[in-house]
Amino acid sequence: MTEVSLMPSFISKGKRKFTYIWLQKSGFTTFEALEQIKLFFKLSFEDVCSQGLKDEDAITEQLISIKKILKEKDIVVFNKKHKFKNQFSKIKFVMGHGEKPIKERALHGNAFKIVVRNLKSTIADNLSNYVHNHKQLYFINYYDNQQFGMPGGPYNTHLIGKAIVENNWKQAYEQLKITNNITQGAELKAKDISDYKKVFDVMNPKKVSFFVSAYNSFLWNAQASLLIEKNTESKKFIFKNVGKLYLPTNAVFQCPHICEAGGFELIPENFLVKPKPTKRFLLVATNMYAHDLESDDLHKNKMKITLSFYLPTGSYATMIIKQLFINLKNQ
Repeated sequence: MTEVSLMPSFISKGKRKFTYIWLQKSGFTTFEALEQIKLFFKLSFEDVCSQGLKDEDAITEQLISIKKILKEKDIVVFNKKHKFKNQFSKIKFVMGHGEKPIKERALHGNAFKIVVRNLKSTIADNLSNYVHNHKQLYFINYYDNQQFGMPGGPYNTHLIGKAIVENNWKQAYEQLKITNNITQGAELKAKDISDYKKVFDVMNPKKVSFFVSAYNSFLWNAQASLLIEKNTESKKFIFKNVGKLYLPTNAVFQCPHICEAGGFELIPENFLVKPKPTKRFLLVATNMYAHDLESDDLHKNKMKITLSFYLPTGSYATMIIKQLFINLKNQ
């Protein structure tokens, strides 16, 4: 996955405060990568910014701004320190320097190249032909399980967000404990039953806001599913770690372009929550290409195929692939 970024203004002289880097990673979430950068260069949460969040279970590339003028030797040491057997964070190169940090969500989208493996030859052929004959594909723009947890689970980030919205910090803490994302020092503070909120005080404020965003995503999925059920001939499908969602059963259908659902915004400075509806496209369209249909080197007597496509920001490639196979099965 490669981010298609809205590039900042670069300057070569003058008040250069920020270094813009191109970060490649695998096995780490964006939050974890930002934490690595923050700790290595001895910065604060506010000094390290990204435009989007990328999965940990893929090789991803994205733009990061750092409030520090990086030296080449620092980059070499950082890359060496954060390279492990099955995961890594790597500063590929410096894009340039500027006066301002990059802004969250200020990106166009993401370009994907996904290898689908372990396919029977008939399924691989059918998939290749389906994509070839349906270059322009439309999907329901549901949030996928990355928004609700991390690979291996638990998928409960929306439950943490729900508890925060309801000002139930004890419940938020109990749900957070399930994820094993509490530092030892923070857990000791949490023994003070009167103030579970302290645990969230030491977190990256963007991560706390992400929990609320996950709850918003849960509410939006539910509302979008109701719209599909009401406006199309549809069927309910089970999406693992996401829930039961409706999908149209006909290739041609009409439904609203936009779905709006109830939502909330967290003000990290004081943990106040205020209503903020979530509005986004109900449908997402993409041009998809299937190529490199060949024997799977990891699975004997099976095939693999590469799917390449672009999605606007906020759309989930894994959800697109899941719906693609459902469409293929229901032909």
